[in-house]
Amino acid sequence: MKIEFSRDEYRALVEVFSLTGMVLDAYGRGQVPEKKPLYELEQKIYASCDDFGSGDLIRRDERSNELARKWDEKSSHQMVRIYDQFVDDAFWEELIIRMAARDLRQEMSWSGVGEEAFGEEKWQKRKSELELHYENSFRQHGLEGVRMAQDSEGSN
Repeated sequence: MKIEFSRDEYRALVEVFSLTGMVLDAYGRGQVPEKKPLYELEQKIYASCDDFGSGDLIRRDERSNELARKWDEKSSHQMVRIYDQFVDDAFWEELIIRMAARDLRQEMSWSGVGEEAFGEEKWQKRKSELELHYENSFRQHGLEGVRMAQDSEGSN
């Protein structure tokens, strides 16, 4: 099978691979065997950069001799902004979900019931209420209202 790309389509493809590369690179580029086929495909795509007039997007890493995107988190590149927005959104969403789950577990513990006794519908409703509470709080105050509690040994 042969797939043909225009110059603009190829640039968009490189940008998508660059964006996914930011995720793949997290926590061990090339050190996770499951990622190897993805890196090999990335190299195959990047190898045509000069043919499509996209050499400005790709560089050769001097240490590994692999092709890599030229931009990084300090670039003003559109993909960096998209990635930064994703990371920011994921942070807040995960924080909201985890804090709501923590509070719900604590409420159940105080009332002496487990998740099963609480009932799925009631549990989901209360979880949603807590998530909405934290979402509104973080929108208004950011992290200003978050406090870390210390245990009896003084660690967090």
